[in-house]
Amino acid sequence: MSEDTTIRIERFEPELIDGVPNDRTVAFLKAISRGFHEGSLDAGDVATLARLDLEDNSTYTAVHDESSVQPSLHTESPVATYAAFGGTLNIGRGNLMPVHQITSVTVSPTHRRRGLLRRMITEDLTGARETGMVFAALTASEATIYGRFGFGKATGRVRFTLDTRHGAPMRGASGGTVLAVAPAELMKYAPAIFAAAHARTPGSVSATGFDVGQAAGRWEDYDSLKPVENLRSALHLDAEGKPDGFVSYLFAGGKGSAPTLNIGQMCTVDGAARRELIAYLADHDLIEVVTGRGPLDDVLPSALENARAYKVTGAGDHLWLRILDVRTALAARSYRGEGIVRLRVLDALGLADGHWELEVHDGTAQVRRAPEDSEPDATLDVRDLGSLYLGGFSAEHLAQAGVLQAHRPRAVATLDALFATDFVPYCQADF
Repeated sequence: MSEDTTIRIERFEPELIDGVPNDRTVAFLKAISRGFHEGSLDAGDVATLARLDLEDNSTYTAVHDESSVQPSLHTESPVATYAAFGGTLNIGRGNLMPVHQITSVTVSPTHRRRGLLRRMITEDLTGARETGMVFAALTASEATIYGRFGFGKATGRVRFTLDTRHGAPMRGASGGTVLAVAPAELMKYAPAIFAAAHARTPGSVSATGFDVGQAAGRWEDYDSLKPVENLRSALHLDAEGKPDGFVSYLFAGGKGSAPTLNIGQMCTVDGAARRELIAYLADHDLIEVVTGRGPLDDVLPSALENARAYKVTGAGDHLWLRILDVRTALAARSYRGEGIVRLRVLDALGLADGHWELEVHDGTAQVRRAPEDSEPDATLDVRDLGSLYLGGFSAEHLAQAGVLQAHRPRAVATLDALFATDFVPYCQADF
């Protein structure tokens, strides 16, 4: 198929001149807002987003259709958008690895099925691989899009409700202190708490300035970039008086529905801070329900005197991981036990395709290319290697799903013995 010569792709960084975004930055950010069906952005909103993207060292990819004519919006506005920025990924045991984070992917309905997403993401991932990036990651608004580009489901999360009509008595002893604070105070404390939680949470990606501002109520979300009215916040201090958790929340309900506290942002370094902040929310007068998000293995049901007060109302995937460099990724990870396994990794984009031998002694791996004509122990797509990598999915699970093929006896058992973890990976951040 010949390349469409009317399509022009430009890559650039956001630009502000005396605090005012230039025209192409404005057009790009407004196209994203339209693509995600968000509200119209005013000049202040656009400046806020551009400043945050500058702080993240984001790179924009804008696709233009030079054949567009008036009165089409696309005479000036991109027909597709894509952005990427750098962060870190916790791959276990506090090992923080650079990760190429992808966001703001939109394609106008007038330009679907023309290969624009494939072109943007293929060129971007290829460039990231060439610069030495090992991982790419995203959070997917649609589950059927990114697997074909090598992204696999790596972490999940839940939404929960907690019946607080009788408070939320916890079985364990309380060892910390909760302080009610003004949301603006979290601008001081949230960055360090985010960083400490990230360092302790496998599957986590680093927080951004947007996350910090959201915690402090500077904005609610990308659809509402104005200060949040009536937001409340609390800070948790550990037994030594060190801040190790925070929560920001809003009152909702009443007038026919149960009086509810909705958690906006909550981040804790450990389960103790999470338990005690939830207990604090449950102690609010006139509140019957607390709602929020959490990990798949949330400690709350086990911590509560009444475990049935906690109910999962929704569960789904969150972080999708794409391995760009198999050798480096496998060598960087820690393992259990010892063993040797040969993997045939399939990659439609050709970035991680090949035969690989993983040899583990005392938890440390050596990874090398295996001969292309050698018989692998197991074959899987790079997307499924991404699911296996952080420990969110076992080799047995992938084999039962029909997406990992074992060619030798005990191949699945060997993989699970090596890749086993004592945690369920969790990513709090949205991007």
